[in-house]
Amino acid sequence: MKKFLTLLSASSMALYMTACSDSSTSADDDPLKPGSVYVFGSDYKTGELRWVEDDEVSDNALEFNQDSKVIGIDGNLFVLERYGADNLALVNVEKKKVEWQVDLGDLSNPSDIVKANKDEVWVALEGAAKFVKVSVKDGKVKKTIKTNKFNQGEAKTPNLVDFEVSGDTLFALFQRSVNYTYPAPGLLAMYKLDNGDLLDTIKLAKKNPSAMGFVDGKLYVTSMGEYNEFGATDADDARGIEEVDLSKKKTSLAVSGKKLGGGVYAFAVDSEEGVAYAAVYKGWGDVPLMKVNLSKKSAEKISGVSDVEGSLFFDDVDGVLYIGDRSAKGGLFTYEKDKAKKIDSPKDMLPVYGIAIVR
Repeated sequence: MKKFLTLLSASSMALYMTACSDSSTSADDDPLKPGSVYVFGSDYKTGELRWVEDDEVSDNALEFNQDSKVIGIDGNLFVLERYGADNLALVNVEKKKVEWQVDLGDLSNPSDIVKANKDEVWVALEGAAKFVKVSVKDGKVKKTIKTNKFNQGEAKTPNLVDFEVSGDTLFALFQRSVNYTYPAPGLLAMYKLDNGDLLDTIKLAKKNPSAMGFVDGKLYVTSMGEYNEFGATDADDARGIEEVDLSKKKTSLAVSGKKLGGGVYAFAVDSEEGVAYAAVYKGWGDVPLMKVNLSKKSAEKISGVSDVEGSLFFDDVDGVLYIGDRSAKGGLFTYEKDKAKKIDSPKDMLPVYGIAIVR
């Protein structure tokens, strides 16, 4: 049985509340504005979607599966409910309700979503050997692109974990794991954005890639590498940030895990300033944030946060980095002018798990 969204009744003591602005203002009087910041929280048992109003995280929340990602595209807010639900939902940000919610298939584990055109989006599936084009209007699947040719050994999926778009090209990042091991480096595949036709592939230098982003026209790919016996990542050259030469179909390690302190768990880029932000997974609960100058190939630690497993999002319109810190003293932070600042939030808010902006 799929776990579908539930909108809970209002209660001053409830963890989840119906989405109204406050006791004196109706939902119709105070819609969520485009450009709002959304924060998804999870304690690995339950999940909730909240939003920032008047520089504070809302008291109100919508419930979703505990393992979900939130992504904003063209004024729409999509929720990717992962293992245990495997749904895609569209949230109406003005009415504070779900417009539609569709089942993507058991264990499909949606991992990312990007704009295909004004009416459709591409949805990456980590747990299935395919990705799909979906209608924004009703969530119906319009096209399926198979990726099973990239499977490794006995694996049933090549583990598609991230999408990026540049011009008319869709970039897809595959981890290619086998039973939670990584026998081969990751793979980057390029597709036509409009129809999903495969254009080319590039074998990466490192294993277990995690994310990617463009800076100054160059594509950078991050990797976690293989885990050590303690389930952590080592500070060595087996992981880090690769720079992709698309014309030569080659990659090189731009910033190593030795310099970063471990493998890269989350990644965000500031294209205008030529810098990247990397959450480095040293171990459970120990995920510092590094600011990386990509041209100088240097990295420095950002103070004020310590467990950045709660996502990174860089708003390239306002030039603000949003940080999810899951530590006991953590929460939702902004980072600008070299300073991290915590956003006020309710005491019952779950630890930050994902961040999105709808504009």
